[in-house]
Amino acid sequence: MPRPARPLATRRARALTGAALSVCLLTGAGYAFAADPDPQQEKDRVDGQLSDAQGDLHETSKDLLDAYTKLKSTRSKLPGARSAAKSAEQAETTAKGEYDDAVAAYDLAKANEDKAERDLKSTSSKITTSRRAVASFAGQVYQQQGMGSMSVAVGSEDPGAFVDKMIMAESVGDSQSSALEELSTSRANLVSTGDKLSALRKKTSDAKATKETKLAAARTASDKADRTQRSLETLESDQTTQAADLRAAKHEDQKKVDGLQAESDKLTKILEERARKARIREAEIRKAREEQAAREADARRRAQQSTSSDDTGSAAPADPNPPAPTSSGVLQAPSNAPVSSEFGLRFHPIHQTWRLHAGRDYAGACGSPVYAATDGTVIAANPPSSTGGYGNQIVIDHGIKRGSSLATTYNHLQSFAVRSGHVSRGQVIGYVGTTGTSTGCHLHFETRANGTPVDPRGWL
Repeated sequence: MPRPARPLATRRARALTGAALSVCLLTGAGYAFAADPDPQQEKDRVDGQLSDAQGDLHETSKDLLDAYTKLKSTRSKLPGARSAAKSAEQAETTAKGEYDDAVAAYDLAKANEDKAERDLKSTSSKITTSRRAVASFAGQVYQQQGMGSMSVAVGSEDPGAFVDKMIMAESVGDSQSSALEELSTSRANLVSTGDKLSALRKKTSDAKATKETKLAAARTASDKADRTQRSLETLESDQTTQAADLRAAKHEDQKKVDGLQAESDKLTKILEERARKARIREAEIRKAREEQAAREADARRRAQQSTSSDDTGSAAPADPNPPAPTSSGVLQAPSNAPVSSEFGLRFHPIHQTWRLHAGRDYAGACGSPVYAATDGTVIAANPPSSTGGYGNQIVIDHGIKRGSSLATTYNHLQSFAVRSGHVSRGQVIGYVGTTGTSTGCHLHFETRANGTPVDPRGWL
């Protein structure tokens, strides 16, 4: 069966709701993009769409393979089904011929039986008529014999003529008796033949009934085989159409993947070039600072040497304006609360499994302020329904720091103080809460370098 088609609106939504930055550990979450997204944001968006497109392509390819497998199975059954249908049709034709022969044999036997019955009735009628004729003739002869004897006695008839009449009468009587005997024999033969024909008619009737049952079974088998063949042919047609549709869908998915991959590769090159230039700038700045620090150190050393040469025995006064201490930290702590959990593997208190804790937890009270770790642009203020366990969440893009695209996320917030736009280092952006998958009030703070979670301690 064809798989259910993915609604176009759903596929577009999945493509458009990819993370604005891959720094967010969210799948399918919607984000509020900055008005003019930089290449990193664009790449993250494109990569999200690419991932969805690759998923669609994988699903389509799998469905197409399933369709081909089913189509192959159906086609492998068709020759057998067609052969079975042909054999069943031939069996039905044979059964029909045998049935027709049985009907013809029955009809012939019935006709012969009917003729025998008619002949028997005719012969019986002739026998009856002959018997009556013989009886009548015998009476006439008897009467003639009596009258003839009297005529001879009184001398009115010649004795020779009388004898001739008697001989003739006897001859006629013998002839009639012989005919009657032949009719009786014929009747006996007809009765015997009728019995045989009646038995033959019953035999052919039974044979006809048997052939009729066989024909009905053959027709049922033929109809079933024909239905099976037509069902498989219809299924083959449907599966062929489905496979063609899936081939077209796979082609479109592949085109989309190729286009997004090309766009992602293009953005990767842009980001690599930007990172390369940023590293050069940072190296230049670091070199300039080192040179400045060296000049200042040299100046202090010369000043100290000059002071020492003019020393009258009293201690030199301390420098009223010492240089400010330097720090390698890029970010400041987002909360004044104590840290309750560091970055790294830990046994998750809710999921009860060992997994990476991808950030740093601050055990602040619900409602306490959360600060922007440094200057940046709020690119997302997500509700719990779209963060997959992070609750209320703010995402800030800080641009290129130390040659990497840096972003920070602030999770499980009670509420937002800002939802978009530029924020300054130390600005209140929200308030500690326990929304999402949380065991209590705290701030879960994450730092992402080029989309990968890193230990915040390396940036604070």
